[in-house]
This record gives sequence, C-alpha cells and structure tokens, in this order.
Amino acid sequence: MRVRHRSQLTFTILAALAVVLPARGFQPAQAVKVLASAEHEVGGVKVELLEAKRDSPTVVTVRWRYRNETNESKQLTHQRTGWMDPYRLSVESYLLDEVKQIKFPVSRDDDRRPVASRNGQPNQYISIRPKATIEVWAKYIVPESSGTVTVAIDGISPFGKIAITK
Repeated sequence: MRVRHRSQLTFTILAALAVVLPARGFQPAQAVKVLASAEHEVGGVKVELLEAKRDSPTVVTVRWRYRNETNESKQLTHQRTGWMDPYRLSVESYLLDEVKQIKFPVSRDDDRRPVASRNGQPNQYISIRPKATIEVWAKYIVPESSGTVTVAIDGISPFGKIAITK
C-alpha cells in the first residue's frame, strides 16, 4: 500500500511540475549558434566558435568549444610545464584585425596570468573524453574601431571575418 501511495504522489508531483515549470518560463536549453567550425589537428575533435562579444569599448570575449566526436580520448595539448597548463587551450589564441594588420593576444592580469578559462590542471596535458565537450573563453583588448577579426586558435585553421557583437 505504501509503495502504491508513493508512486501516486511521485506522479502527482511530476505532473504538477510539467504544468508549472513552462508557465514560469523554464524552457529546455536552446541550441547555441555556431559562428564557425573546424576539425582539430588531432582528428575526430570539432572546434566550434560560439561568440565574439564586446564587453566594453576595449574588451572582447571570445567563446569556443571542443567536441570529441569519437569513442576515444583525445589529447589536445602538446606541453605540460607547470602553472600555464590549464590555460593551454587559449593562451596561444589571438584576434587579428586584417585591415589594420594588428594582432591582439589574450589579455593578462597583474600577475601575468591569462584572462581566460582554466581547463585542466598544472603539469598535465589537456585531454577530452570520448563524446565530451570542453568550453573555453578568453578576453582580448581590442579597440572599438575593430569590428571584424580573424580568430586564431591553436590546432585549427583561423576563422576569418568574424563580426564582434555588442
């Protein structure tokens, strides 16, 4: 009798949530628009550019992700030397204003650390598990006069003519 009562109670709660959550604005996650994509040099890993957004007149945040489409783990970095290792997916990236021929590296904080996502641990390679995704972001100092850039990410061909959104 108790098991039957719990089942009915669980069903009632789930039914109520199915009605209440959509009414409160909770919707399934929308698909993120991919601006550009390329195959990583390791093979079986797709790099997808998600956003190049101006946060202020001089700061641009770029977001991208690595998607392992295989059933095996893939090593994405070639070095493991210490504190820099968690930043290896973004530290060599840069933005390029091709019209003005200016290269914008990843910005650094007062301690000279990259202003970027940390993926992994010091003294370790960064690998991606089978069918997994790794999200990466980095910030760049880019003047407001630069509205379109090439995004260069280590391991793939550069993404050209990417508009910086506001």
